[in-house]
Amino acid sequence: MNREIYQSAMNKIKAGKGFQGKIEASLKQSCRPKTVFRSMRMVPVLIIFCMLIYAGILKYPDLSDKLGMRDSTDFSRNGTEKFEITRENSMETASYIAVVYLNGYAYEPIEWFRYSLGLSDDTDYEAWKGKKLGEVTLDLKGKQYRGTPPDFSSTYDVGTEIYEIKNVDPKSGILVNFSGFYAPFYRCGKYVSDKDRPLDLTMSEVFGMLSENPEIVSVELRDEENGAWMNTSDDVNLLSLANKELPEISLLNYGEIEKDPYDSGHRIPVNLIFADDRALHMQAFPSSGMASVFGGFIPISEELGAAFRSLDDQGSPYPRLADRIPYSEEEIAYLSLKNHTNGDEVVCENPAWSSTGLFQILSYYRAEETEAGNSRLVITAVTGRSETDSVTVNFYETADRKILTEIGGIYYKPVRGQLLFRNLESYLYNNTDLGNKE
Repeated sequence: MNREIYQSAMNKIKAGKGFQGKIEASLKQSCRPKTVFRSMRMVPVLIIFCMLIYAGILKYPDLSDKLGMRDSTDFSRNGTEKFEITRENSMETASYIAVVYLNGYAYEPIEWFRYSLGLSDDTDYEAWKGKKLGEVTLDLKGKQYRGTPPDFSSTYDVGTEIYEIKNVDPKSGILVNFSGFYAPFYRCGKYVSDKDRPLDLTMSEVFGMLSENPEIVSVELRDEENGAWMNTSDDVNLLSLANKELPEISLLNYGEIEKDPYDSGHRIPVNLIFADDRALHMQAFPSSGMASVFGGFIPISEELGAAFRSLDDQGSPYPRLADRIPYSEEEIAYLSLKNHTNGDEVVCENPAWSSTGLFQILSYYRAEETEAGNSRLVITAVTGRSETDSVTVNFYETADRKILTEIGGIYYKPVRGQLLFRNLESYLYNNTDLGNKE
């Protein structure tokens, strides 16, 4: 099967069923990126690509310089695989990764870079928008192929607009506009259809693509289950090892490694943060002495593996909001909800199902105590084993529209990211009986 699709699957978050981010993403995305598990290696490849078209380059002549593109003769002479459609069936359905291809590299939205769940990210992406690079000219859905994906091909619809991100080199990231919704896509790997073909990249070259100042200044630990931020380390030993060791390593294709590191067990998801605040996601496997990064694999020393393991052992200094609930999700047999902004309220007929989305929200955010300040009550949830054996969770909205969570008289705010009312509102009307209210 296609190596790039395999590696994309490997890098996805192992979200549990009912993951709130998937629900909310589906409201906006015409081609939803679906979390893929490691077992998806055995699923036939349904994402394929089409012929190389240079319409976008002709319309936007500065693009080739910005992306480091070569002319067609040099491109072919340097070993780019000829593209050929092998089968096309517009009636096929599949779970597609969200991807745009430019200059032989894949650009994807990377969940591991987010600090907020679903639509709770209040970033003004319109303000990020730079010069238009082009539009999607090739819809990749329902086709099989061999060869290098063409520029401006995507699993998004033809006509989807591609922009620069202000003050960001397009080699690092782009801004994609689908149906009026903007999202940053990051360069996350070089496309090679043959798993045995060398990637011909060093980590130093990868660092140079993604950052203008590629010194690693901190390392973020991420939650393996939902991608949430857990901790940020500036440990001198870890940073010294990473900066000394990683740039000199060559990136290996899947066919070039002896054993699949995912077979070795526990992975440690981290983001390497560079001096200019750009990031690179990596998954370390200390027990196998390997790491997965930028669509390939690298060997890591025992010392660096131990440093990653130490960070993982530290976990997070901040508890999750869900840790403040005296019941596990499996114990929930009662759930009532009230929207104080409009008076809607419900006692859920299927509390086990309706509580899933609530616990996904509460499990995502690491929180610290705070003051109520000038805030108003917007949502109340009462949940537990029964109406009498339960806990009350109140959500308050501050003057700047951030949500504070009150449990047992103590107020909490997210340490990283933000929770907004619209995030809670989406849950209420998409994951509970309130969505069926006439």
